[in-house]
Amino acid sequence: MNCLRLVLTALVTTALVATSPPALAQKKKKKQVQEEKKPWWDAPQPRFSKSELGGVFTGTIDMRGDAKVKDKTTYKAIAVRLGEGGKDATVIFDTEMMRMACAVPDNPVMFNTYRDGLGGAGHWVSSPYIFTTESGPGWANEGGNFGDPRTDKAGPLPRAWAQYRGLYRYNGRVVFTYTVNGVGILDAPWVAKLGGAKGITRDLEVSPAESQLVLRVCQAIEGEAGATMVVVNASAQGPKPVLKRADGHYFLAIPPHQKTLRLRLVIASVPKGAENEYTTAAGRLAAPDNFSANLERGGPAQWPDSWSTVGSVGKEKGPYVVDTITPPFDNPEKVLFRFGGHDFFSNGDIAVCTIDGDVWRVSGIDDKLRKIEWKRYAAGLFQPLGLRIVDNKVYVLGRDQITRLHDYNGDNEADYYECFNNQCKIGKHVHEFATGLETDPQGNFYFVKGHGARNSHAGTLLKVYKDGATMDVVATGFRWPNGSSAGPNGELTVADQQGTWVPASRIDLVKPGGFYGFMNAHHRATPPTTYDGPLCWIPHNVDNSCGGQAWNTSDKWGPFNGHMVHCSYGKCLLFLVLRETVDGVDQAGVYQFPFKFQSGAMRARFSPNDGQLYVSGLKGWQTSGAKDGCLQRVRYTGAPVALPKSINIHQNGIRVGFTQELDKELAEDLDSWKLEQWNYRWTKAYGSKEYKVSNPEQTGHDPVEVTSARLLKNRREVFLTIPNLAPVMQMKIHFDLETPKGEELIGDLHSTIHALAKPF
Repeated sequence: MNCLRLVLTALVTTALVATSPPALAQKKKKKQVQEEKKPWWDAPQPRFSKSELGGVFTGTIDMRGDAKVKDKTTYKAIAVRLGEGGKDATVIFDTEMMRMACAVPDNPVMFNTYRDGLGGAGHWVSSPYIFTTESGPGWANEGGNFGDPRTDKAGPLPRAWAQYRGLYRYNGRVVFTYTVNGVGILDAPWVAKLGGAKGITRDLEVSPAESQLVLRVCQAIEGEAGATMVVVNASAQGPKPVLKRADGHYFLAIPPHQKTLRLRLVIASVPKGAENEYTTAAGRLAAPDNFSANLERGGPAQWPDSWSTVGSVGKEKGPYVVDTITPPFDNPEKVLFRFGGHDFFSNGDIAVCTIDGDVWRVSGIDDKLRKIEWKRYAAGLFQPLGLRIVDNKVYVLGRDQITRLHDYNGDNEADYYECFNNQCKIGKHVHEFATGLETDPQGNFYFVKGHGARNSHAGTLLKVYKDGATMDVVATGFRWPNGSSAGPNGELTVADQQGTWVPASRIDLVKPGGFYGFMNAHHRATPPTTYDGPLCWIPHNVDNSCGGQAWNTSDKWGPFNGHMVHCSYGKCLLFLVLRETVDGVDQAGVYQFPFKFQSGAMRARFSPNDGQLYVSGLKGWQTSGAKDGCLQRVRYTGAPVALPKSINIHQNGIRVGFTQELDKELAEDLDSWKLEQWNYRWTKAYGSKEYKVSNPEQTGHDPVEVTSARLLKNRREVFLTIPNLAPVMQMKIHFDLETPKGEELIGDLHSTIHALAKPF
């Protein structure tokens, strides 16, 4: 069998070596007689691996199977399939280091199967490799240094050194755009088949540069007879780049130049003795495309066809009904619809993202929902779980960055995936999702990250300024928050799940610099001994896994203008949040609406077009959702609303308000009210039992004595006189009431008491 030699030319393509799919990791044999379950990494590939992913996949990707590679990880990796139908090769681009990390022939990315592929990290490619590049910067800084300057080895390089700008989708190609030492670069990988061999090409378009630029091309892993590298300079003018080999690597030095320089690199493994033939053939390749002249015109649509569905309009009686904007679950491309966020275009269309990497534009959103059109707007994003539209531009939150999408030619498909900000630091932990992209009245963006990574962004609420240039940590101490909100006056909320250091689900009204309880993410020099309390605790059996929040700012959704709503991912429910402020201290109670969603409720937004509430979500784990995803509308019908509307805590009792007048006899009957209370413990244990206030060492609830109930003059509020009322983590208020017309009001309020106002 002939040895292989490495030939490098002006782009990066796939190798000549024919391979079969790599053997999956072998499980260790156990001595037990019973049959061993397969580990998660040896399980069948997740369902989305069978989908048409659009030729691009973004994730955290390991390089396995070669002793020289040593399982290197690219934390923000974009895998691009090359060649006709994407079947010839795959390259991995590192958006933090501006390096082409590796290329493999034929082999697709193998996906982490944990939680149906939603674990986040642990995807991999494996040998044989066409080439690999050492971890670290792909280009030298102005001093010619390749050393990694990052203190915790997380996040992107300093912007003055290198900045990832984004990627273009153009004529079936992916073109990366970034800067190195302030110099703009376009970098387009592809495949060249020459003399029976495949090579990976990189077309580089380098803007004028006053100083030399140095690219680390790849490691010099070679066959028996050594390696040959060829550079074809297709630039019409300017000095020719120089290819060098040193310290086990190939480097390309690009001299200063006054006009844009276009060149092509090719890397290929060829049979022994064929390097000269291949080098000659590579030199005959056509000049690199002039991408910059055409990219911002937009190219032909990759997904020209839309899919149609028929929605369903709720027929239930009552003030609120749930309409379903039916996703095309059954589709020819086997695309999954597991939604992570949505927002509205000015014409009423919806942009919705899926955790599998897509953004869809949904039209036909009217009162009948008879014909809903689904058009794929973008693909290949990194588990997007937040989406915001500003000035009709779609911003999508992935684990890796906020991406701003540009449709240049108006075909309802993004041509440019701009990196708006990628300063967030990530690791490989399963809880490190980035969720809930929101904006404040000044136009700044916010999102929250789960814990797990050993860096300063794990378990934090992050702020990205309006221009996208800067990111700050707002608050710390979050465990696995699946959502947030920004209110009309700049209020910031985050909802966390029960777990270690989180006794029960909690909604937090966040203050800058606050610490919200999860000790593994306190990010302080001295570990805190206490934490900032939540706006409200929610019992685990009421909401076992929180979603995001939304604020109603109109009268189009009934009598709740100014109120916040809260989603439950675990229970597929919606809660009304009844907030009050006592002497600067915020507290609240929650009340469950009487309907359920088809999947785990993740995001809620009120449409500026019709004023109704739209909820999106997915079924991943620990949710009672029946479908993979849901996009549903909670519509106010105009019928009378009979629900709680307010709760106010006083030193001598509690005042509960409703949207309807109440029957006086029932309202003042003590048997219509049943109150109980309990506390939780803040420990490193997973969640907390419920402890009596009267005996903190004993589990259980204490009944709360109500000595009188008085219907106030407005006939919509009841004051409950309660002796010895005091702050408590959790209080349950059960009521069984009626309106004067006999309409029942029966339910439970779950509230948290931090402060007591003056006696009523």
